[in-house]
Amino acid sequence: MPTVAAGPERPPSPARTPATPAQRLEPRVRGRFSGPPWRRVLSAVAVVALLVCGAFGFVVAYAAFTLPSIDNLGAATGSLRILDRHGALIADVGFGATPHDTVTLDQVSPAMRVAILAAEDRQFYTEGAINPGRILKALVVDVILRRPAQGASTITEQLARNVFLPQDKSVMRKLREALLADQIDQRYPKPQILEMYLNAIYFGHGAYGVEDAAETYFGVHANALTLPQAALIAGLPQAPSASDPYVNPQGAFARMHYVLDGMVTMGAITPATAAAIDPLICGDMCARFGPAASAVQVRHQQTLLRSLHDSRSAQAGVQAPHFVAYVRNQLADLFKDDPQALSGTLTVRTTLDLGIQRQAQNAVARGVATIGRNANNGALLMLDTHTGGILAMVGSADYNNASIAGEFNVATALRRPGSSFKPYVYEQALREGAITMSSIVDDTPRESRSLNGVQDWDGNFMGQMPAWQALLLSRNVPTEQVMEKAGPENVIRFAHSLGIASTLADNASTAIGSSAVRMLDHAAAYAAFADGGSAVQPSSITRVANPAGAVLYNASPPMGSTVMTPQQAYGVTGVLRQYNRQWHDGITRDVASKSGTTDNFTDAWFMAYTPDWVVATWAGHTSGSDPAEVGMNAVYGNDVGMDIAAPFINGLSASAGFTVPPGSPSYSTSTSGGALPSEHGKGHKHGGG
Repeated sequence: MPTVAAGPERPPSPARTPATPAQRLEPRVRGRFSGPPWRRVLSAVAVVALLVCGAFGFVVAYAAFTLPSIDNLGAATGSLRILDRHGALIADVGFGATPHDTVTLDQVSPAMRVAILAAEDRQFYTEGAINPGRILKALVVDVILRRPAQGASTITEQLARNVFLPQDKSVMRKLREALLADQIDQRYPKPQILEMYLNAIYFGHGAYGVEDAAETYFGVHANALTLPQAALIAGLPQAPSASDPYVNPQGAFARMHYVLDGMVTMGAITPATAAAIDPLICGDMCARFGPAASAVQVRHQQTLLRSLHDSRSAQAGVQAPHFVAYVRNQLADLFKDDPQALSGTLTVRTTLDLGIQRQAQNAVARGVATIGRNANNGALLMLDTHTGGILAMVGSADYNNASIAGEFNVATALRRPGSSFKPYVYEQALREGAITMSSIVDDTPRESRSLNGVQDWDGNFMGQMPAWQALLLSRNVPTEQVMEKAGPENVIRFAHSLGIASTLADNASTAIGSSAVRMLDHAAAYAAFADGGSAVQPSSITRVANPAGAVLYNASPPMGSTVMTPQQAYGVTGVLRQYNRQWHDGITRDVASKSGTTDNFTDAWFMAYTPDWVVATWAGHTSGSDPAEVGMNAVYGNDVGMDIAAPFINGLSASAGFTVPPGSPSYSTSTSGGALPSEHGKGHKHGGG
């Protein structure tokens, strides 16, 4: 058998040992990172890009989640036309709670409509909410000049920023601005956006909106603005202070020149038209163009300066500012379930009588000055007793005086009423039969000791006297005695039923006014006495309508609850009708009245009423920097009666006289048997509560 030659033998395979965990990992690690360098760079860039995109996405999501609602845009760019009870304009209040007159776009002159676009956004009608081209251009210019110099915001973005956002320079604000602008652009047509913008922007000198700007600078309405007037005004919003034509006319002329150039670029006017009014027709190089060109430029500037209106007389400001602020708050409460109803321009008819309001403001300002003795502030409130309507509201002696915190409305604040609280105590005691007005009460040291040592303003005691005399002479000890007879909790419950909403301490000293009340509530409670026992709610708004005439709110006739019978109400009124004559307060009308003075002469009150109205007055010392209460120098409630209430009341038209209800108890209010307390203060003034 042939032998088959054997081939070369393979060497035996070495025995394989199991790989360690490190060896098993090594090929994968080496395969991932040991490739070309560009692959490693791409991987790193991808990771960084993912992190940046994630962070940016989070920032965008946060900005979107925290955006304010543009549902309030109409309210922010509209205005409230607040009228008095006769239809007279009290105030036109708009953006930022400032005096503001809103107009529709067709009430703005065509020249002004184009001029504002030339100044702020020349591509407004063809762009979206943002303009990428403007942003890129702004970046290039800013980089070249190494400072922010080129504006990139569209009018839509500016509207969003002015109405909703703080005026900072943060990235978050800019992002929110863009997101809000996109929402506005999606919801509103361009003409409406432009209209809202024109009504919202600030033009300097307290002028918010184009109508106020036209009246401030030129004394005309926005629809009457000429081309040179419009070009000047349109240049102001970018920097109202720097371009103020009264302070820096050259700055205003430079902006006007820019606006006119833009209008030419847009094709809205011809170069010849611009040259005929341009205050910088040859810029800073007039000398190169000869004396004639320089003379033309000077003439254009002088013409503009002569046409400028005296801005200080253009803005009369808000009449009845405390009342206007009160109405705004009442509106918000009235439409709290439908805030969108307040969007846009609304006409609000109120209860105020503007003529009476002016009398009240004068009486408070003059009265505080007359009182002196560290009294620097005062307030006055007048209510219609039948409806509760506010006829006048003066919250301070001077709304614009920050040193007395003049913007703070004392008429709606909590202040201690002193002895002006006493009628509620006597009335409750009469209602429950604890006393009659002829009942004898004690103004004695013994009674004082039983009441924890309460004393009167004069430190004296007058002995026993009938209840009517204790009320008429405003004695403290008998009043706390009557409070104990009626029961403090019963008096407090009665006061609340009259309209006093504040918390009243359940003790005898509440009887003499140690618990604070609001003047508004206090006047309403007195109105129940004046109106024969019917409680009223203070009111300020009678009707709200939108520009189309649709009535959004119409006040219902007041439905006051009966808290006293006419006979019970007259039990106190009959005594208080003698108060003015007893204390020589100088009121020439038949009124029922009562004063009040608190410890250390911190608060001095005087209340007066007839069947038709209640007048509440107050004087005190307030400070814009120190919230602590400061006492006056022996200023009593009757000082307020003589120097504020009397001049005001004596100037009012005649009021209905009191009628004694049939069956009312009869008693003599002669002061025989009890001497009038010693007189104190200047002239014939004295204490009394």
